[in-house]
Amino acid sequence: MTELETSRITPATIFIVDDNHCSQQLLDDILMNNGYTTCLFSNGMSALQAAQSEPPDLILLDVMMPGMDGFEVCRLLKEDRSTRFVPVVMVTCLNEKSMRLKGMAAGADDFISKPFDSMEILLRTRNLLQMKEYQDFLKRHSEILEQRVQKRTEELEEVITELKSTQRQMIQQEKMATIGLLTAGIAHEINNPIGFISSNTASLDRYCERILKFMKSQQEALLSGKTGPQHVEQLQALHTQMKIGRIVKEIPEMIRETMDGIERIKSIVMDLKCFSRTEEAEQKEADIIQCLESTINIAYNELKYKATIKREYSEVPHLRCYPQQLAQVFTNLLVNAAQAIDTQGEITIRVWSEGGLIHVSISDTGSGIPETVREHIFEPFFTTKETGRGTGLGLSISNEIIKNHGGEIRVESEIGKGSTFTVSIPL
Repeated sequence: MTELETSRITPATIFIVDDNHCSQQLLDDILMNNGYTTCLFSNGMSALQAAQSEPPDLILLDVMMPGMDGFEVCRLLKEDRSTRFVPVVMVTCLNEKSMRLKGMAAGADDFISKPFDSMEILLRTRNLLQMKEYQDFLKRHSEILEQRVQKRTEELEEVITELKSTQRQMIQQEKMATIGLLTAGIAHEINNPIGFISSNTASLDRYCERILKFMKSQQEALLSGKTGPQHVEQLQALHTQMKIGRIVKEIPEMIRETMDGIERIKSIVMDLKCFSRTEEAEQKEADIIQCLESTINIAYNELKYKATIKREYSEVPHLRCYPQQLAQVFTNLLVNAAQAIDTQGEITIRVWSEGGLIHVSISDTGSGIPETVREHIFEPFFTTKETGRGTGLGLSISNEIIKNHGGEIRVESEIGKGSTFTVSIPL
């Protein structure tokens, strides 16, 4: 037997609502003799309250009753969420079309006319109860499906959350790998200004010692009253011997160079800190050109020995984005461009706005990318670099980052002439 066939274990419960005791008893006898359970009501209000408390399987409802008539009872049953799907058969001796239309408007499912025909009552009852069973069956399975869909949705949400977390970790790991590759160059870029800061500091220390010694000699001469021409000449000779004039001229330039070196170190450290930190949860307004310049600053040592950097920047509006993620994309593209150049070449960075998009292109005069390689460059772990020079995730992650911004990366390349990677992101 099917689930539908075995779904009714207990006899169907039928409400008989009729103020006429004879009609009520006749209906009760017909139904009880055919295995149905009946509940008898002499007025609409008591039947309505009982149905709302425990809905029956079917209601036989007399039309003409004192107080609340059958039309009103039917309307209220169909408006209530707990009873709206209970079949209602209106029992009437009125055969006018208008009365039947009124019953249909109230929500009646069928009609039985007085005087009763027992076979008609049983057939209509059976058919409506079967329809009710079908409805109940579908309702139960709909609820089961909804529960399964809800459970599967929750499971998928958990998987999506885990995937997003894994993606963030991979982006951060690739970012750290990029920093690892650039570490030697970054150290070199920091060591250069540290070198002349150290040298200038040592020179300033010697210069201060000489100036203080000369000032002490001046002070001693003034305190002892030795202000004659002979003593002035002695101080002038000491001034020349200690090269005080040259020192005074050099100190401002040395301080300026030292400050420039400090600013250079500060700039590299701040850009590196910005680049390496974990991405913020929310997007924010960012200056794409500033983001590019910060990236160039971090990767400069990797670039300067391979290429001349050519900038072609147009004025573009600020972009709502994840700045650290875009910096990671630009770093990857710039380092790849430098590594594609064998000896010395040129890297051109263009920025422009067109068609509701901000475009950033990075072109190199390197060896170019063969078409067979170009088809796979955005695939995870695909790399043509020797071991230790890359993870094979750089372009794959860069592509995902730009997709998450609603944009795309395009590549054009010609063997022997170079490659151009263009990033386009909607404003």
